Amino acid sequence: MKYLVVNAPNFPLSNSSILIEPVDALTIATWIQHNHNDVSFIDLDRFGLDAINDLAANYKVALVVFDYLIALYSSEGVNHLGSLFSALAKRAEYILFVGRIATYFPYEVLDKFPEVYGCIIGEPEVVLADLFKYKDLRLLKNNPQIITRESKLDGSKLFSNNKGINIYDLFPKFGPIANRKLCQFDKYIDVHSIIASRGCSGRCKFCSTGGYLGNWKAASPELVLSEIKHLINLGTHKIIFLDDNFSNDQNRITKICEMIIQEKIDITWGCLCRIIDLNEDIIQQMHKAGCRWIHFGIEHDQQTRLKLGKNFSDEDAIRIIQFAQKIGVRIRTSWILDLLEATANSVKNTFELAKIISSYEIKLHFLALRPGSKYYDQVKFPKSIFNNNNVNEIFIHKGSPFNTSSKELELSIVNQFEKFKLEMCDIGYQWVPDARFWDKFNNREALPNEKFFSTSIMRYGLGWVR
Repeated sequence: MKYLVVNAPNFPLSNSSILIEPVDALTIATWIQHNHNDVSFIDLDRFGLDAINDLAANYKVALVVFDYLIALYSSEGVNHLGSLFSALAKRAEYILFVGRIATYFPYEVLDKFPEVYGCIIGEPEVVLADLFKYKDLRLLKNNPQIITRESKLDGSKLFSNNKGINIYDLFPKFGPIANRKLCQFDKYIDVHSIIASRGCSGRCKFCSTGGYLGNWKAASPELVLSEIKHLINLGTHKIIFLDDNFSNDQNRITKICEMIIQEKIDITWGCLCRIIDLNEDIIQQMHKAGCRWIHFGIEHDQQTRLKLGKNFSDEDAIRIIQFAQKIGVRIRTSWILDLLEATANSVKNTFELAKIISSYEIKLHFLALRPGSKYYDQVKFPKSIFNNNNVNEIFIHKGSPFNTSSKELELSIVNQFEKFKLEMCDIGYQWVPDARFWDKFNNREALPNEKFFSTSIMRYGLGWVR
C-alpha cells in the first residue's frame, strides 16, 4: 500500500529558527516503511500548506499528525485543518487523523470534516499493525483504537487507547530507527531529536501525558545508542531527547551513559528530567557522557507543588540544579503561574524561588487545560474543539493567564509577572517576547553564560558547551 504521512502545519507556521524535525511523525512513517510499505513524508509546518501541491495524487492512506508527541501547536492550527483535509482528499483515498485532538474529539472531527475516514485513539502503531495485516481499513471496525462514522453509528465500540500495550514491544531490539532521510534533514536547526520513551509514571494534575500515553515505557539502551549513532552519521553534533520523562529509570540512564562513554561517542545532548529521579552521581555521569542541558519542571512553590503530585522540596531543587550548573550542565526550569491551587502569595513565592535557583533558562507558562489531565476533567468549561471561544485554553504556548474565576488573582499574577521581568532583566537575563527572537542565533552560537526567560517557545541547543 502507498502511504503519505503529513506533519500538520501550525498557524502561523512555527518559526524556522526553533524547528527540529518532527520525530514523532517521522517515527510513524518509519514504522509504516519498516513493514514493507511505500511511504512518503511531508512536514507542512516547515514548508507550508502549499507544499501539498507538489505531491502525487495516488496515495491509499494519508495519516495527518497534529499535536501528537511534540506540543508546538496553537488553537489557530485547529482552525486551518479543513483546508488541509480538503487538499489531501484529492490525493488520498483514506485520511486518518492522529494526535490529541483525534483522540479526545473524534466525533467532532468526523462531524466537521467529511474527508476524514477515521480518528486514531492514542498511539497509532497498534492500528497500523492491524492495517498491515488486513490491508483494508474497512476491516478495522472492531479495533477499539480507531473511530470511524461506522463505529460511531453502531454505538458498541469501546473508547480506549490501549494504555496497557507497550509500544516498544512491537519494535525489534535494534529498530526501526526514525528514518530522517524521509524528511529534508538539513532544513532544521542544528539540534536533532530522539524520543526514546513514552508515557509517565507520575500523574501531575495539570499534565496529560499519563492520561494520553499511559505508564512509562522505553526503548532499550541498545536501540537508543543505535539512534544516536544514526544521527551522528547524518552530521549531528547535538541531540535533544524529547521524552516527557527521560529519567524515569536510573539504571537505564546509567546504562546509556556507560555505553556512550565506553564507545567514546562524541555527542552533546540534553533531556527532560524530574528532580526526584536524579542525584549528584547520576548527573556527574550524564555530564561525562556529553549531557549539557536538562529541563526540570519545578512548576510552583513547594506547598502548591506537593498538591500537584510533584514530591520534592525547594531544597532538593536548589541542590540538584546548582550542582548541575556548577559542573557545566545548562538548566532550563519551567513554571506554571496560574495553577488552580495558586494564590497571590504562592505566586510571590514561586517568583522568589525562580530567582534563587537562577537557571540559565526560565520558561514561564500560563495554565493549559490539556485533555487527558485531571485539571481538564475538573474544570467546568465547554469541552469542544470547534466553535469554542475557550479553545485556546487547551494549548500549551499561551501569553495570558487561564480564565480564572478570580479577577483579583489574575491581576496579581500579571502585576507580579511584570515586576519579575524587570528584576530579571536588571541581572542580565534576556526577555524572549516571541520565537522571532531566536533568529539572531541562526548564524551564531549562544555564549555559555547567556540567560533567557520567556512565556514563548524557547530554542534548544544554545550554550551547550562540550
